[in-house]
Amino acid sequence: MKVTKRTHLQATFQNSLFTVLLIILVGLIAWLSERYEVKTDWTVNNLHSLSEASKSLLDTMPDPIKITAYASQDNNLRQDIQDVVERYQRYKKDISLKFVDPFTVPGEIRKLGVQVDGELIIDYQGRSEHLRQSPLSEQDLTSALQRVARTDNRLIVFLQGHGERNPSGSQDYDVSQWAAQLRNIGFKVQSLNLGEGKGIPEQTSVLVIATPRNKLLPGEVSMIMEYLERGNLLWLLDPSVGSLEGLEPLAKNLGLTVQPGMIVDPTSQLFGNSPAVVSIASSGYHPHPITLGLENQLTLFPQASGLVVVPPEKSGWLEDPLLTTHPQAWSETGKSEGMVRYDEGVDVNGPLNIAYALTREESHEHEHEQHEQEKPDAKAEAEKDTEHNQEQRVIIFGESDFLSNAYIGYGANMELGEKMINWLAEDDDFIDIPSKTAVDLSLDLSPNEQILLGGFFLFLLPIFLISIGIMVFILRRRKA
Repeated sequence: MKVTKRTHLQATFQNSLFTVLLIILVGLIAWLSERYEVKTDWTVNNLHSLSEASKSLLDTMPDPIKITAYASQDNNLRQDIQDVVERYQRYKKDISLKFVDPFTVPGEIRKLGVQVDGELIIDYQGRSEHLRQSPLSEQDLTSALQRVARTDNRLIVFLQGHGERNPSGSQDYDVSQWAAQLRNIGFKVQSLNLGEGKGIPEQTSVLVIATPRNKLLPGEVSMIMEYLERGNLLWLLDPSVGSLEGLEPLAKNLGLTVQPGMIVDPTSQLFGNSPAVVSIASSGYHPHPITLGLENQLTLFPQASGLVVVPPEKSGWLEDPLLTTHPQAWSETGKSEGMVRYDEGVDVNGPLNIAYALTREESHEHEHEQHEQEKPDAKAEAEKDTEHNQEQRVIIFGESDFLSNAYIGYGANMELGEKMINWLAEDDDFIDIPSKTAVDLSLDLSPNEQILLGGFFLFLLPIFLISIGIMVFILRRRKA
C-alpha cells in the first residue's frame, strides 16, 4: 500500500481517536468502581462468604439491624470489623455499620458501658447486645445476633442436689460446654436445688433433669409434678444409674417404661469396637423439627437405654419417637453368662427407641376436670380456650453422656443439644440454624513441621531458583 499524506493523516487520526476513547473507557471504569462494588469469593470453601447458618439466622430477622463499632482510629481494627460485617450486609441490605472513636465520646462510653476498643453494640427491635471480641469472627457476630434476636430471656433451669450433671462443672461428666453454648445463643442458664426451699421459677422455659444419682425427696417430686402441669421438660436418663431415683410418678404421668439393660450396637466401630457406643445416622432419625437437618450427620451415644412411651389417654400427651437404633442393636440385660451377645428370650431385640418428644395443649387439665360435668356457656368456653392455647413440650432421652464435656464435641451432638432446647423453649425459628457457622480456619503445625516449612521457603526454594538461573546463564554462554 502506497503511503500518502492523506493515508498518513487518516492513520494519525485513528490512533489519536483510539487513544482518546481508551482514556475515556479507563476513566469510566474508574468512576464506576468508585460508585459500585462487586466482590466474588473464589476460595475453595467460600471462606470469605456468609455461611448458611448465618443466612438462616438473618432470614428470621426481618427488621433493620444497627451495628455501632466503638473503635479507635486504627485502620487494621476497623478494616477487620468492616470485612466481617460486609458479608452480612451483602445478604441483608438493611444492616448499617457506624464507627465511633471511643476517645472522642467519653460520656457516651460510660453511659453505654463500653469496655474495650473495638466493642460492637448491636441494636434490633429495641433490644441491644454488646460484643467484645477481637479479632471479630463470623461465629462471634452470628452468636451475638442470635442473642439479640430472641424476644425475651429464655431461662433454662438445671436441677441440682442429687448428683446431676453440673452445668458449671469442669469434669468430663458435667455439661458445662453445652450450657456455655446455650448462653452464647441467648439463653439464661441457672442451677436449682429444690432442697434449699426454692421452688421452680415461674419464668422457667425448660427444666432439665440430667441424670440424678440420689433419690429425690417426695416434696421435690411434688414440685416437679406441679411444674409439669404448666412447663416444658428435658429428662435425661442413664442406664448406669439403674433406677429413676424417686421420679416414678413422673414416669407414670408420661407413660414411660425404661427397658432393662444397656443397648449394644454391633455396627458401631467408632470407639475401638466398643459395642456400648450407639451411633445414629440417616434412617435412625424420625421426622421431627428437632431432627430436621441431621439426616446426613452422625450422633453418638456412649451408654443408652431403650425407652417405651405410651402416655395415659387422659393425660393428653402425644408421643413421637425421635431416635431409633440400628435393627441389629439390642438391649443387653447381663443376665446371661459369657461374652456380650444377643440371647433370645433374655435380651431385648432391636431396633430400640432411645428418645421421645411429647406434646399436649396446656388446657388439658381443665378439660379433664370438666369431663362429665355440665358444660359452661359458649362465651366462657371461648374465653378459656383463648387463655390456654399454648403447647407443652417434653423430651425424654435414654442417654445423657452425649451432652457431657467428654462427648459433646463428637459428630452432631452439640447441634442436637441446641435443637432440643430451642424446640422445648418454643423458639421454633431457631431450630433449623446449625451450631457451626464456619469451617475451621486455623492451621496448627507442630514445631518440627514449622521448621521444615520455614526451611523450605527460606533455604531450599531460593537455592533451587538460584541454581536454575546459574544453569541458564552457563548454557547461554556456551552457545555464544
